[in-house]
Amino acid sequence: MNSMNLLLECKVPAGQMAFHPLGGTATSFGELMDCAKRAQKTLLDLGFKQGDAVLLADSLSAEFYAVVMAALGLGGKVILVEPFLPVSEIQNIIALVSPRVFVSSLMGRLWGGRVKAIRQIPHWRSSRGLCRESGAEKELVVVPVAPDDAAILTFTSGTSSGRSKGVVRSHRGLIAQNHAIRNAGDLHRFNGPDLAIFANLTLANLGMGRGTVFIPPGWKTDHLREVRDLPQGIAPETLSCGPAFLDRFITGGFATRSLKSVHVGGALTECALFERAFRALPDARFLHVYGSSEVEPVSFVDARESVRKSKDRGFAHALLAGKVVNGLRGRLDEKTLWVSGEHVCGEYLGNPEENLKSKMRDEQGVLWHAMGDRMVETVEGLWYQGRSFQQTSDFGLEQSIYGVLGHTNAFLFREPGGDLVLSGENLRTRISEIRAGFPAVDRIQEKKIIRDRRHRARIDREASR
Repeated sequence: MNSMNLLLECKVPAGQMAFHPLGGTATSFGELMDCAKRAQKTLLDLGFKQGDAVLLADSLSAEFYAVVMAALGLGGKVILVEPFLPVSEIQNIIALVSPRVFVSSLMGRLWGGRVKAIRQIPHWRSSRGLCRESGAEKELVVVPVAPDDAAILTFTSGTSSGRSKGVVRSHRGLIAQNHAIRNAGDLHRFNGPDLAIFANLTLANLGMGRGTVFIPPGWKTDHLREVRDLPQGIAPETLSCGPAFLDRFITGGFATRSLKSVHVGGALTECALFERAFRALPDARFLHVYGSSEVEPVSFVDARESVRKSKDRGFAHALLAGKVVNGLRGRLDEKTLWVSGEHVCGEYLGNPEENLKSKMRDEQGVLWHAMGDRMVETVEGLWYQGRSFQQTSDFGLEQSIYGVLGHTNAFLFREPGGDLVLSGENLRTRISEIRAGFPAVDRIQEKKIIRDRRHRARIDREASR
């Protein structure tokens, strides 16, 4: 087994578009495959062998994905590290995985140069430099690996201990995830490109034989305008994004009628935002996706159904998450949804404390992952009820307050003494109304809401207190 076999089995025409960064040049599947073969030749010349690791800190490009394909095909591992982790934590990560090659842009080299452990990696290259080698093999090398061998390791912040979480995606997991996205999301119906803002979806699309129009992180107006002008064959047929991008895309009038299906996930999405999107793209299918970095996807649901039923219950957000996809099992306890299955990432690397919180093995030795979300299950599927650390009553109160405010730039939290505080933006004009309607709220404070760095949608509750 090797997850790169997915690419070989697709048998996509060499001239079909594989990757097109807005503001850049399109790359065909044939060109991408040639680039990956040249990268493999260079890696082999550097002594790279099965089990070795590449630390990848380059900008997203066709060459970036070619390096991923090259390393995984050779049975290696690709390591991704959030650049804003503390230097001491990056030191620990590098010591843990011992990369043989550091692949980076100029900015990546400046970042890596301040970390002693990265400076000691034997070989430094750029993605483009790795792909310049000539005399590559005629076919992409894909060596057999054990199904549970690590393929991609992503080190992210966010733990209460301050230590990073090493999210491990195995070859078995990548293949299972690909099948879940393709089948549970019914994406096998679409052959045209996907307009994506999440870098990991590009690799999933390649494994389905689909191209990706990739939006650079800045979401610049010029790039978004370009979406409307893309020629047939490159114009996106689907959109995969979070609510913050959907808002920017719809509000700016960038929506293109070439879109037949829109998939929104990564954070809670307001019913009102979905309704604006429905009006902008009346003929498109909308899917609400629930998942996490460790398990993607967990469930899909028709967004129109989720909005309708959520509004009927008085919720400001689309909270119906649907039913767990085939290939996953779910179980509920009073605080969280646990899931198990082949595309659930394994135990965290280098963080035993987080494993104790979020991972569990049952009596048969099957690994389960805690989503960290409270859920209830009805015949309609799973309903989101807030994060595990929230009291269910507080979450319901939040939803009711949003209805009064007319926006969701606020949240509730409890102080150590138990007092319930409403913190957020544009509250002053509603203070008397809130106090009269919600006597459980002990204090109201006006404060800027800070969103998470990745999705720009989820409220960072610690930073926003």
